[in-house]
Amino acid sequence: MLGAAEFDLMEYLSAHLADHPWDGCTVHIGSMPVTWMSSAIAGMIIVALGLIAIVIPVSRRRKDTPTGVYNVLEILTVFVRDSIARPALGDDKKVYKFLPLLLTLFVFVLGMSLIGLAPLGPLSAWLKWHIPFLKGRPIGATPTAVLTVCAALAMITCFSILFSGLHHAAHAHHKKKKTPMLLCWALSPVLWAVSLCPPIPGFMGVVMLGPLVFLELIGVVAKCFALMIRLFANMIAGHAMLAVLMMFVLKGVQAMVDKGLNDVFYITPAVVVGSAAIGILEMAVALLQAFLFTVLTAVFLGLYAEPAH
Repeated sequence: MLGAAEFDLMEYLSAHLADHPWDGCTVHIGSMPVTWMSSAIAGMIIVALGLIAIVIPVSRRRKDTPTGVYNVLEILTVFVRDSIARPALGDDKKVYKFLPLLLTLFVFVLGMSLIGLAPLGPLSAWLKWHIPFLKGRPIGATPTAVLTVCAALAMITCFSILFSGLHHAAHAHHKKKKTPMLLCWALSPVLWAVSLCPPIPGFMGVVMLGPLVFLELIGVVAKCFALMIRLFANMIAGHAMLAVLMMFVLKGVQAMVDKGLNDVFYITPAVVVGSAAIGILEMAVALLQAFLFTVLTAVFLGLYAEPAH
């Protein structure tokens, strides 16, 4: 039996959260090392390939009565549409415009958070005997617990806000002023930035326009930065809390053993219940973080991508 003294908290956190670069997969750009393959990147690739292999074939087989995996996909789509997109975006035209992005972010973030629970460590140990390239190259980290992964996800939200805002500003100006579309696209950064500011009449409106535009653009970057930090910090904190709970469970079992309660009737229920509770909590943390990331993305898209005009 695994005793409390055998449970290494830092080793557990390192296996679940730390990104381990693969040997020979780091290049230097100037003085900065850049890793192009690691345990977290391998996890992302596994999640992406799994979603592509499942979602695309299933989504093409439309059925009047959904069953099996198609039913799960429809439930996820309806959930993201009705519980995330509609409350944040309101207009159905905007909802269906951004629904593919929001649904992709939800399932991708959820998959990357859940893959840390999969026994990929033993799998990589088994694969190294069959695929020599994988020898000593782990694939068991949680990608959403890596800061650079969270930064990339936040940049997707930031670029989505930017491109959608520029597109809306160019088309709105073309429709209103009948300006040539090419000129509207050239002016779209200015038009979009100005549209973010509240209208102030008179001379003060002209004076305050520059500072307000600057503050609004800083607000866009700050919100996306907060989105990155929120996901990263919550995943780190969640897994650390679960690791501590696991340590408490094992300490309790060890205390029972020390008191001579070696009968399986006493020890087995504690181990099973504790392990099941920790597994459920880890899945709940993953689901909650995917939900919050998608909700905040939808809210930011509603605030900045197509502001009121």
